[in-house]
Amino acid sequence: MSAQRLFSQRITTRIEDLIQEARRLDRLAAAQAMALRLERALRVLDEGANGDAALDRPVVIVLLGGTGVGKSELFNALLDNPGLSPVSATIRPQTTHAHVAVAPADRQHLAFLDETDLVTTDHRLAGTALIDAPDVDSTESVHLERTRRLVERADIVVYVGSPDKRANFSVQEEIRRWAARKRWFFVLNKLDQIPEPDREAVCADFLGRVRELGFAVDQGGFFAVSAVAAQTRDNGLGDRLERLRAALFAHRAREQVQAVRTEDIFNQIRHAFSGSVRHDLESLHRTLSAHEQELDGRVRGVFLKALSTPRSQDMLRRIIREQAWQSAPGRVGGFLALPVWMRGRLAFSGLAYQLARMSTGGPSFTRMLRAGWHAAKAAWQGILPMRIILQGFSAAEERDLAAIAQDAQRTLEDLGLDRLDGGTPSPTATLPVQAEVEQALWTAKLIGQILTALRTQGLLPRASEHAEQDQRTRELFQERLEQALLDSAGQLAAQRVNLIHTLAGNLLPLLVFGHATVRLVSGWLAGDWLPFDFYLTAVAVFLISLVPGYLLVAASLSRPGNLPAPDQLVQSLLSPAETEPLRRVRQGVEGLLSRVRDLEDALRVSSQVLHQELDPSRFGAVLQEARSDKEPQ
Repeated sequence: MSAQRLFSQRITTRIEDLIQEARRLDRLAAAQAMALRLERALRVLDEGANGDAALDRPVVIVLLGGTGVGKSELFNALLDNPGLSPVSATIRPQTTHAHVAVAPADRQHLAFLDETDLVTTDHRLAGTALIDAPDVDSTESVHLERTRRLVERADIVVYVGSPDKRANFSVQEEIRRWAARKRWFFVLNKLDQIPEPDREAVCADFLGRVRELGFAVDQGGFFAVSAVAAQTRDNGLGDRLERLRAALFAHRAREQVQAVRTEDIFNQIRHAFSGSVRHDLESLHRTLSAHEQELDGRVRGVFLKALSTPRSQDMLRRIIREQAWQSAPGRVGGFLALPVWMRGRLAFSGLAYQLARMSTGGPSFTRMLRAGWHAAKAAWQGILPMRIILQGFSAAEERDLAAIAQDAQRTLEDLGLDRLDGGTPSPTATLPVQAEVEQALWTAKLIGQILTALRTQGLLPRASEHAEQDQRTRELFQERLEQALLDSAGQLAAQRVNLIHTLAGNLLPLLVFGHATVRLVSGWLAGDWLPFDFYLTAVAVFLISLVPGYLLVAASLSRPGNLPAPDQLVQSLLSPAETEPLRRVRQGVEGLLSRVRDLEDALRVSSQVLHQELDPSRFGAVLQEARSDKEPQ
């Protein structure tokens, strides 16, 4: 299999992925237009991967222009046969069907053209098929469609103008439509109708209009001719036509022809996501992002309002410090990780034990007193303050979040995207809570459960229906806060526990452990069994050696300052459930645009290489890269 075939398959795979991504956004017109264009380009790419059969096809050159510019006369003059394509000085449009001049041996390779729209004539120059297309400004829409089908399959397009129709708006718009996708020659016909002193100015004006379209055209791609005068060799214009004929019918190597067609396919692929398609998707992405950011800000505002009281802020600081203890073992490592880990776990072990006894053996006054004592300790260490913080959340805040979720849904409805991703979650849906968060804050949930059990058994008064509603609301907000607290605690641990703590806290225990190990191994080797007092002393000294490092970590985590303010805390409430439908649509559009950029970058590099291999004097000019993304549709 050839390298070109392998290259085509790689491009094909990326195009198919992009088509699949666009098809998933089935309610976006721009995405569906992109998918249709890519599918057309994919069919052409498949045709071009057929090896020698595709290379045997002649180079297709289409003459494009408006009525009365002399395209048919130029077609006949280039082939030196005045009667091939009909001309008329009065009938407009005169060319109603495309006239194709092709060598007999090449005709079989033009099967992709619609034979019903063609009038075919033989000519002797193999390797090139010259087509006189219907006028693009014809009053008959079928003529324009025929011309567009021909231009789409052309390798080179020749724009033919005349002095009196240099500013034909409809023709220029059609050129813009195809500018970035094709290679071009530019011909100013009927030069004999211009007085010789004015010819240079008229040619300069024509070239200026071509350059305004985005082409960097020099004299190698521009021809000023007179098809009528050249046939009679009048006014010395015959040589000009010969230069054009030499450019159009020049010999082109097979490798260069393949490069032209590969470039044409690349241009068709890039056209699939150019112009209004790209603009619409980027505009939609900006709109969705703006609405998402605004609604996310409102969600954070609801949380910030409840967390801004001095009491809540004090409780937050306690919780964050306690959570930082949970993250510290992984920061210090070594021997020091053991006491730090035990500090985080033993803080709740007493409360957990008493709650477990109450749940299995039933409540008693003594057990309730013990549970109360351990609960007070847990409260001081930062777990029960969560319940105090949640006092600031009520059904009013829940209604505010529900209103935000409705606004997100309404935004999608206004854009016609409300069912784009197959449904939306409930406004009260919560994000999954990580296992580490559940482990860190499980005690507060156990307390809620035991209090519920005590109320059920009549040992505590039952809560009112309104209080129960507030409790459910607080549980909802608790799960939303846990991730934010964990993130803030992780940042605090990272800021305050570093390499210095690891080295300073583990050095002394390492020396003690090493010394005891050497003594123990030496005694075993000598057959001298050390007394039991040695082991007790070694363990005691080792535990004492952990104290300095533990105190160093405790001092770092307990000192004031550098704790996040409530506004910084709520900033970590990323991806709230209320804006999840909006976010899914935005991420879908963002993913599509990302794939587009990746493919576009790959094609741009490949196209630049192809440009260097193709001589504009034989293959025509291309649109400047800086203007290629501004073509109209």
